[in-house]
Amino acid sequence: MKYFFNPHAIHSVTKADILFYKAPFLHPSRKMNEHDFIYLLQGEWKLGQNDETYHLQKNNLLILGANEKHFGVEPCLEDTKIMYFHVSAEDGDISFYEGDGIEGFIDASNNKNIKRLFSHIVTNKLSGNHRKADLYFELLLCELRDSNLESGHNDIAVKIRHIIQNNPEIFFTNDELAEKCNVSVKTAETKFKEKYGVTIHRFILEFKVHEAISYFESFPKMTIKEISRNLGFYDEYHFSRQFKKITGISPRAFKKQTLD
Repeated sequence: MKYFFNPHAIHSVTKADILFYKAPFLHPSRKMNEHDFIYLLQGEWKLGQNDETYHLQKNNLLILGANEKHFGVEPCLEDTKIMYFHVSAEDGDISFYEGDGIEGFIDASNNKNIKRLFSHIVTNKLSGNHRKADLYFELLLCELRDSNLESGHNDIAVKIRHIIQNNPEIFFTNDELAEKCNVSVKTAETKFKEKYGVTIHRFILEFKVHEAISYFESFPKMTIKEISRNLGFYDEYHFSRQFKKITGISPRAFKKQTLD
């Protein structure tokens, strides 16, 4: 199922929590007048809505729409942990099966922003910061719309870029990125270069140099060695060599220029 949330309406997060199920638990069968958002942190759970069944695993997000019948298909595994929140259904919110909209079931494994925003909604609601929770919900909708637009076009290059940018601490190989996108290495390399005009390896290096420069500016006391570790380089020498390859000067010289 897909959803359109009226961008001109003010949605209110009415309830939120983090739940841990030590023993298997079957989700109740019910129909709510609010939307129910569930993010699985660990474990597994099979839930249903109308005639559809969803198998939730770690870092899966499920939207159960207002006034739609949803229910437990099977009890969750023991030690399952979730975040969830309920949000008001407003005029103009629509659920449907065909067309453009936010997917009701999303694998957020390669998009850390989704988990981060979801967590902000829950923690702010629990802390009594209701307005902030509502604002973070609007930001989550924006992130889900962007994610859906890109995945809807099956843009392999965009997915690779997201994986790289959401994991600055990892130095991915082309093989690893291709495997994550379920394509051949040749397809991954070709699609990426067609879209961005550079190889995957070059993009990774340029991205990490950009991140390093951000460290220089925001954390001037952080050492080159610490920055190289944060960005997934083997050691300081490897980082310095790659940095100079992109910028033409060493990271120490660049940092000195930044601080002067």
